[in-house]
Amino acid sequence: MKRFFVVVLVTIFVALTIFAAPKTTDQTLAIVNGQPIFTSEFNKSFMPLIKIYRQTIAAKEQTEQKLKEFKDLILNEKINEILMLQEAKKQKIKVSKKEISDNVNSFKKLFKNEAEFNSWFKEMNMTTTDFENKLISAKLLEKTVMPNIKVPTETELKTFYDKTLAKMRNKKISTNLSFSDLSTEDSLIAIIANDIKVRSSECVRVKHIFINCPNKNVTSSKIKMAQEKIAIIKKELQKQTFEDVAKQYSEDPVSKARNGDVGLIIKNDENHPDISKIAFSIKVGDYTKEPIKTDAGYHFIKVEEKHASKNVTFDEVKNNISQILHQYNLMKAVEAYVDSLRSKANIKINKTW
Repeated sequence: MKRFFVVVLVTIFVALTIFAAPKTTDQTLAIVNGQPIFTSEFNKSFMPLIKIYRQTIAAKEQTEQKLKEFKDLILNEKINEILMLQEAKKQKIKVSKKEISDNVNSFKKLFKNEAEFNSWFKEMNMTTTDFENKLISAKLLEKTVMPNIKVPTETELKTFYDKTLAKMRNKKISTNLSFSDLSTEDSLIAIIANDIKVRSSECVRVKHIFINCPNKNVTSSKIKMAQEKIAIIKKELQKQTFEDVAKQYSEDPVSKARNGDVGLIIKNDENHPDISKIAFSIKVGDYTKEPIKTDAGYHFIKVEEKHASKNVTFDEVKNNISQILHQYNLMKAVEAYVDSLRSKANIKINKTW
């Protein structure tokens, strides 16, 4: 049961935004069954997420239209969360203080220590009430959605594996996925293909210290601040471990919570060409004394491991395929359930972007 809550909480944290009552009356972006969503509470959710968005999406793809699509996504997911909380209230679903405490502790285990969890909690503008709302939503999904989720069979896993290999051989794998693509079979095959590619290719595990300074619309003051921070990091790397400096100074909140770990990067990686080229040129345990400049900003990188290329069997990837398909089935079931709530709701949207 505890494992279920952790899985659902992670799904909800990724898919849904943070709900909190506004302290002052301001512009109303939407009204959901009589409950308003104010600009202030939207921004409370949006600001941490847009920071991650700007650090993870290529600068050339951060167009005005894409930004509006991202805002639409956040607003719609906030509407979805409110609908789920309203439905949970109708069904008299509540959580006790002990449940909140137990599940907060379970969620903390995803981080190295409590300090890193607290840092993430602060960066995401979270409160205990926000966490309680996530638990209530999780209990609602447990009651209404989870009983209908089927575990993928061995035959289904092998079918996806074979489809993926066939498309990889024919080079028909799409890697340019938008937000709306993530619920299609092709996107699942692309994710599985990427996993197989990483496992079979020559690759390195990399940690980085990131300074946010995108090429697009960068100001001279932003460049100056980045250079000052680079100078500080260089000095700190002479006194502290790479991991400690990453925890203190990196501006990538996702990898920062993992001591700078960004995972495996394959040789000649199209998504990280500059980092890949440098990473394969340095020894395990070494790090760059000067940062690498990319479209997103500056990266000090450290190589943790190197792996030679190899053939990957079905048995080696079937557990991961099972997890991907299970998450897909869960996501589709949640989408269908939320759609049913939306179809019965009175929703008025007054967005201004």
